[in-house]
Amino acid sequence: MITKALRISKMLNDYPQTLDVLLETSPHFNKLKNKILRKTLASRVNVEQAAGIAGVDLNALLFKLNKSINPGFELLNQNAETNMKVSDEVNDHYGFIENIDNDKLISLDVRPIIDSGKDPFLEIMTKVKSLKDDEIFLLINSFEPIPLYSMLGKKGFEHKTTKEEEVYKIYFYKKSENNLNDKENNSSKLADENLYDYDTIKELDVRGLEPPEPMVKVLETLQSIDNKTILVVHHHREPLMLYPKLEERGFTAVANKIKDDYFKIIITKKEEAA
Repeated sequence: MITKALRISKMLNDYPQTLDVLLETSPHFNKLKNKILRKTLASRVNVEQAAGIAGVDLNALLFKLNKSINPGFELLNQNAETNMKVSDEVNDHYGFIENIDNDKLISLDVRPIIDSGKDPFLEIMTKVKSLKDDEIFLLINSFEPIPLYSMLGKKGFEHKTTKEEEVYKIYFYKKSENNLNDKENNSSKLADENLYDYDTIKELDVRGLEPPEPMVKVLETLQSIDNKTILVVHHHREPLMLYPKLEERGFTAVANKIKDDYFKIIITKKEEAA
């Protein structure tokens, strides 16, 4: 059975017929026609994230995908309620937004940053890293930042997303049953520094360099990148040939297109399996 947590790369490898389903569902998936892009892009997101990025209904997409591998498949209402809608499955135990103290709410509206042609990633991570145990980070955006959910989730954060007209408000808070109600425990909730995974941000500008210099520079810099460091590469194009090299070396990358001739590539080291 195909679930929302299944990586697109694994799904396409195990069930090649699902590629046709994706292509029929949304033009956003057309990039998967390219084998190189399919290898790099599909390994980064799961079905749930892909549905969010493409703006398609997760429930309907899962139904189509499962039906393509099993013609007799029928999606039960119970599964739809518990597996398909992230916001619905957590609504019962959220209900805290109206009770948040204003002095505990740290806000960042990234719309002006994006409108200016810049990537807000560094500003977001700076805010997250500076959060105190009892504070909540409110991200305001014009679209839902699906990949950010997974990234911050690995760092010990849960989220609640609301939408008001065309504005998304995402509340990120550290996982704790008493995070908002038991203020006496606030000072001891996050003693583990590992939740703040990134201590250092390194930047590398390879714009204007002739091939293969950009790739050489990046691969050389990887030697100084560990689990506590983010490498931000400023590039004049998306380095598609670089992605397989990064995978081989245990790194993952997310490309952010700022404009036609400017990409920011966020590179982080993969967590080692326990």
